[in-house]
Amino acid sequence: MAGIVTPAAAERAAAGVGVATLLIGGALAVAPVRVGAMMGLTDPRGARIVGLADLALVPGLIRGQPVWPWVAARGSLNLAIVAYGLALYRRDRRARVAAAALIGATVGDAVVLATLRRADH
Repeated sequence: MAGIVTPAAAERAAAGVGVATLLIGGALAVAPVRVGAMMGLTDPRGARIVGLADLALVPGLIRGQPVWPWVAARGSLNLAIVAYGLALYRRDRRARVAAAALIGATVGDAVVLATLRRADH
């Protein structure tokens, strides 16, 4: 995502983040035991809550006008999920890998956010 320079490309990236968020959030909401365990979230209730929080952002990421506040919310939620996962499961390798992946995604979200914010999209 570091190569995003146009608002149109950033909006497409935000929609892509929305689709990924829909898939991951939906999977966590529907199958929190199975999907949560793959991500190191072994508490099904916590995994379902993470999934539902993800799903709440999908409409804004895909169709929001402007979309940048939704991307900012996505990045903030990623950091909250990282904190939650590491606080509960810091010794679990899956939780550390998931945290690293979310931090990487958040860096990409920040690039999209900066581009969208500058263009007020």
